[in-house]
Order: sequence, then C-alpha cells, then structure tokens
Amino acid sequence: MLGFGKIKPEEIPEIIESGKRDRAGRTLPAHGLYLVKVDY
Repeated sequence: MLGFGKIKPEEIPEIIESGKRDRAGRTLPAHGLYLVKVDY
C-alpha cells in the first residue's frame, strides 16, 4: 500500500507499534523471493 500512495511513510512506525496487522494492507506470498546478501 505504501507504493500505491495509500499509506504515507511517516505512518509506518505507528502501524508497527499498533500491532494491528490489518492496518498494513494486504500481504502477497513470497514466491521467488530469497535473501541475497546481508551487510553489517
């Protein structure tokens, strides 16, 4: 939803802190996604 302009970036911390998953919008399956690299 963030990429579609329905959620503003500054709303993200509030959504995470609320603990209400439905406020974040729908989730798509992770088909084909994998971790490539981790940098510290």
